Amino acid sequence: MMLPRASADQYRIQQGISTTTASAVSKLWRRMGDDFDESWESIGPKITGVVEAGRKAAVAQALPYTSLVLQETNQVDTPVGELDPNVFLSTAPDGRDLVSLYDESIVKAKTAVATGETADAALGQAGRWLTMVTLTTLADTRREVYSADIAQRPTVTGYTRMLNPPSCGRCTILAGKWFRWNEGFQRHPRCDCQHIPASENVAGDLRTDPYKYFESLSKEEQEAVFGRSQARAVREGADIYRVVNFNGKRGLPTAASARRSGITRRMTIDDILRTAGTRTNAIRMMREAGYIRDRGQVAIARSPGVLSDAQIIAAGRGRGLYTLGGQTLTTNRAARFDAVSTGERDILRRSTMTAAERRLYDAHYRLQYALTNGSVPRSIGRSSADLYANAIPATPARIEELREALRRQISSLNDPRTPDSVRRLAAALGLV
Repeated sequence: MMLPRASADQYRIQQGISTTTASAVSKLWRRMGDDFDESWESIGPKITGVVEAGRKAAVAQALPYTSLVLQETNQVDTPVGELDPNVFLSTAPDGRDLVSLYDESIVKAKTAVATGETADAALGQAGRWLTMVTLTTLADTRREVYSADIAQRPTVTGYTRMLNPPSCGRCTILAGKWFRWNEGFQRHPRCDCQHIPASENVAGDLRTDPYKYFESLSKEEQEAVFGRSQARAVREGADIYRVVNFNGKRGLPTAASARRSGITRRMTIDDILRTAGTRTNAIRMMREAGYIRDRGQVAIARSPGVLSDAQIIAAGRGRGLYTLGGQTLTTNRAARFDAVSTGERDILRRSTMTAAERRLYDAHYRLQYALTNGSVPRSIGRSSADLYANAIPATPARIEELREALRRQISSLNDPRTPDSVRRLAAALGLV
């Protein structure tokens, strides 16, 4: 399995924004003279203006990303509201004022001079720091949007981390790891790994398997990424995770360090996810902080199953049928149209289900598919991904995870808040 097209497109566009912004910042920095304060007074506002423009473009591209991936991977897409882009742009990603962050470039230059460096050498050091901060600021800004968008979709339980090779050893050992929705994104300066919103990890290629990525490199590349002795140890059978020993986040000053320094700052998405405890509380905190605003009464088309009845009727039935693996099937669009038009539906037809019904149905489908085929499905229902891609082995550990996911859904049937339609579906599936 390769990256979803939406992820590949997002990476390409965001890298273009980052490269263009960092290049413009470097060009402006080269105008700095020997009088750092006087030069910065003129150049500083222009640099922060360029960065703000880059961040605005990054946020605009990041906002629809999660929904596009969910549509492409046939996952349920049910946000509680819509994200307000202005809140993400109100401060630097660590919560402080952006100007105060970039003012540190002058501190870096002055510190270098104080240690004996020439003015040119000091500006060179500070300029490299400025480039790193710009790239990391843009990456952290878009990641904040991704994290918030995943958190505000209760049906999406987490995300998978996928590499964008070439990648460093620290990122490589996190490849393919599935993180819960409230786990922060571990990163380092210039890290460009991607969030892939998902309810479970889908491994199977070098982007998700650390060992396959390692094996895809030449001996020289392995040693350049991991170090000579570490690469040799992995080649000889050592545990790649123990060899690399990733030690957490690196990069911009963190929210915690900003708090310790007494810097005035906004509550970041990382702050909220770290302290909220529950998804409901996290959504409440994001609303209070202004990240999420109500969608109002305007119907917003996001993915299959969330159009209004009027929109479904207006869209029409479409072609109705398609062929997959020699079998003729009804399209999801046609099934939804028929259900709305007649007022009747097949309760086992996923495209006409509510979000709550889909959670139960999907958990049951994944387990039964794994038990029957010996592999974990990449999507729900017959798809080209499961027919033609390399199979994901249904190991005993994966089977147990799928059993537990279904047990959780069945236990929710005892909750009085659970809709009766979900109980009817459970009966139709033979679960009760």
